[in-house]
Amino acid sequence: MNMDVNTDNPFVQALVVSTTMAIFMVGVAFGLMNMATSGLDVPMPVILLIFAVIFIAGSVYFESRGADYMGSLVGGAIVALVATFSTTAFFSGVKYSIEGGISAIGWEQVISALAVCMIASMFLIRVLQHKLKGVL
Repeated sequence: MNMDVNTDNPFVQALVVSTTMAIFMVGVAFGLMNMATSGLDVPMPVILLIFAVIFIAGSVYFESRGADYMGSLVGGAIVALVATFSTTAFFSGVKYSIEGGISAIGWEQVISALAVCMIASMFLIRVLQHKLKGVL
């Protein structure tokens, strides 16, 4: 049986992207819940390493897009802060899920949260596509 997936299909693309974003959103939500109850699960050196790598990449990206020296540093710092926080929350959420967080919350709520996040991510994708259509 040959099961080829047509990645050129816009329905498949939208479903895959929105589902991936929704899983990430639910993971971040679980991570925030875990952080609120048990504190930070990711070691500080790992958090600093994530911040440093993203800060450097963000600064270089903004500088290559024409930002001045200070603007590229500030932009890189903002991107690094947001990405580090969301990455830390996501991995904390994965740990929370593995340690029985899903059964504590209940499958019905998890599936409902996933569905709501899929709708929100699809809305976000379409709004960004519409906004960026005039820019690019």
